[in-house]
Amino acid sequence: MSSRLTKKSYIIYGLGVSYFMIDQIYNQWLSYYYLPPETEKNLVPLLKPQYLVLAFIFARIIDAISDPVVGFLSDNSKSRFGKRSIFMLIGGLPLGLLTIMYFYPVKSSQLVTLIYLSIVGGLYFTAYTLVAAPYNALIPDLASNKEERLNLSTMQSTFRLIFTGIAMVLPGILISKLGRINGVLNTEVGIRKTVILITILSVLGIYACVFFLKEKQLTQNRPKTESLGFMKSISHLKNKEIILYFLGYFFFFCGFNILRGDLTYYLSAVMQKDIKYLTVISVVLFGMAGLFFPITNKFGKKYSYKKILIVDMLLLIIGTFGLLFINKNNSIFAYLLFVICGTGLSGAAFIFPQAMLSEISAKLSEIKKVSLEGFMFGIQGMFLKLAFLVQQVVQSTLLVAGNQNIQNGVKGATELGVKITLVVALVLFGVSLFFYNLKKED
Repeated sequence: MSSRLTKKSYIIYGLGVSYFMIDQIYNQWLSYYYLPPETEKNLVPLLKPQYLVLAFIFARIIDAISDPVVGFLSDNSKSRFGKRSIFMLIGGLPLGLLTIMYFYPVKSSQLVTLIYLSIVGGLYFTAYTLVAAPYNALIPDLASNKEERLNLSTMQSTFRLIFTGIAMVLPGILISKLGRINGVLNTEVGIRKTVILITILSVLGIYACVFFLKEKQLTQNRPKTESLGFMKSISHLKNKEIILYFLGYFFFFCGFNILRGDLTYYLSAVMQKDIKYLTVISVVLFGMAGLFFPITNKFGKKYSYKKILIVDMLLLIIGTFGLLFINKNNSIFAYLLFVICGTGLSGAAFIFPQAMLSEISAKLSEIKKVSLEGFMFGIQGMFLKLAFLVQQVVQSTLLVAGNQNIQNGVKGATELGVKITLVVALVLFGVSLFFYNLKKED
């Protein structure tokens, strides 16, 4: 790693991405809690799929507005905590509290549950944006060259993988342990206790980054840049390479979020395994991604990001396609396919998105003499949240395909529904690859 940023700085920065444990809980367990599969005997569906979609849309509209606004405000902040850290300080605790509130809904009626979920969702995404957009914008702020930006992105990806892995691996163990009352498993109690524990760990990581990174000191020698109005900032987005990047990014994360959100359903409905096996799948999928981080980092310094990204995308497409042919009788082969997917995720989902946008932001700052790092990562955050909305709409509407069994007026997820959503993910990966391929070499 570069000598300008110490190993301590890299590690403390990496700790800040602990909010991805909350992200993983949201992505993997929220839909499962409100719309459990028909094979889940300890949970009942709380909302009809169309009601879930309405709540998600409401929250995402608020989210889409807040991302670029928070990014813009952080670009122009003069706080003594550092222009990014102050927003993380404000948003960290509310983010944790709102994550927990998701799993304590009012259940008096579906309408009341819908209203509750919508309000909590809108506040949740506002808090999430206060943490995530400024945190990511620290990469071009802290780094002085391309190698440092790639190293920071790799460090963030390493910790992001660790935190994501914790949030994927631990629930499969903790829910069955913490949810037992007099020896009988209560899945709802297990999920709630697990969410509280993981959320506390997430918030601690966020504040460790805020208080120990010393952003102000590390960025004090940055060149002075012009402060821009909001509309002037938007005008800088009218660039072909920026547009191609964001299109590739958006469609990729639409597909990836569907794949990631399908894991629990895939395990239960397709492989027909106990929830404890989620730990094994998570280790295989994200363990492979982590093993390839050093290789991806090394290749990123030798070749263009685009070339490696295309290879990663092809591996992900091959692995996801193979998952369509798995059933309970040949489920052992699913692990090999998760190995292939995990290899592709190393660069496509983790290292390159942050590194590529950091390069774009740094070049804009250098050429135009403007500070747009926060705004650019805010726009990226907006596309990421819209990708989550696509995932939620797809899963809420398609996971119940072929199910004629109605509980509490609501259908549960089926094997057919899970595989249909994977087909949608494949199409989205293909569209993403198309746009990334049009982008120039880095």
